Amino acid sequence: MRRFFIDPKRVEGDTVEITGTDVKHIRDVLRMKPGDKLIAVDGSSTELTVEITEITEEQVIGKIERRETPAKEPSVRITLAQSVPKADKMDLIIKMCTELGVYEVVPVTSERVIVQGDFSKKIERWQRISEEAAKQSGRTVIPMVRPAEKFVTLLSRLDEWDKAIMPWEVHKEETIGKALQEKSPKKIILFIGPEGGYSYDEAETAKIKGASLVTLGTRILRVETAAPVAVTLLMNYFGEM
Repeated sequence: MRRFFIDPKRVEGDTVEITGTDVKHIRDVLRMKPGDKLIAVDGSSTELTVEITEITEEQVIGKIERRETPAKEPSVRITLAQSVPKADKMDLIIKMCTELGVYEVVPVTSERVIVQGDFSKKIERWQRISEEAAKQSGRTVIPMVRPAEKFVTLLSRLDEWDKAIMPWEVHKEETIGKALQEKSPKKIILFIGPEGGYSYDEAETAKIKGASLVTLGTRILRVETAAPVAVTLLMNYFGEM
């Protein structure tokens, strides 16, 4: 069945109301009719099986037939702190990492980030990409794309996470698995650098602040490859693949 994310406020008793751009998609693209069924996800890990009862120009009304809370979301919450790359590489990174289970994404401006300026319009697009990827992959939560932050600002508040992981191509000794052996964190922030990676000063500052510098292997990865690989390694370590 087709999946749609809804505002929890649009659920009242056994009735669901779908509004916005999804109405046109349901009515004109999918050509669904009263009696057809869909999955509505309220953003809090609950899936609702809904039978459509009414379709108008502005809304789709449905009756809830079943409520389920499937175990589709990882027990570990990964915040992807991704230094903003050039062109549309961020689109692919967000899509793939949403499919892999990240909890949220923070666009980061670090020393070697070339793209500068106001990211507000891009963040709106990245949020739409996150939502579409969450639908496609059957997730019950849409990862939020947070406002862009400076690298040093994020480092100043690492105490908000249980563990900070930072792959750095110069560091060859410690793997992600070794970095996580000391404890079992529930909230992890994963720093991924831009084209050109992190500078020596940035890596040293991160280490001083408490981040674990790790290797992703013997080969140098493209920026759009590094994040999905690191997220996969983390999810696999916690048995969440």
